[in-house]
Amino acid sequence: MQMLPANTTDISHPDLFQLFLKQLKKDFEYSNINIDFVEDLTADYDLILAALAKQMNILIKNTNFKLNELLYRIDISEQQIAKINKAKPNTEFVLLISELIIKRILQKVVIKEMHRKGN
Repeated sequence: MQMLPANTTDISHPDLFQLFLKQLKKDFEYSNINIDFVEDLTADYDLILAALAKQMNILIKNTNFKLNELLYRIDISEQQIAKINKAKPNTEFVLLISELIIKRILQKVVIKEMHRKGN
């Protein structure tokens, strides 16, 4: 199984997508954030991005603390947020955060698989 996606938006490989979902659930659960939306996700980057953006909006409106906890758990720094915000100033903040989440979780999954296989 080839684990490395062709690009950061390619999570269409079934094995990679399942590992992505598992890691996404884990990170949300450990941050005590509702994960019901994850069950409806399909291996479509744009749909995942939209679902995460919707969830980020809820977190921002209800409590910024949970969002900060989630970003810490996933390992997304303030510097990364500032960098992408500067690079894409006309993009909604929740979309930027969601993009970072997807990329970082994919990265975590690929790295874990590489270590598991001894690569």
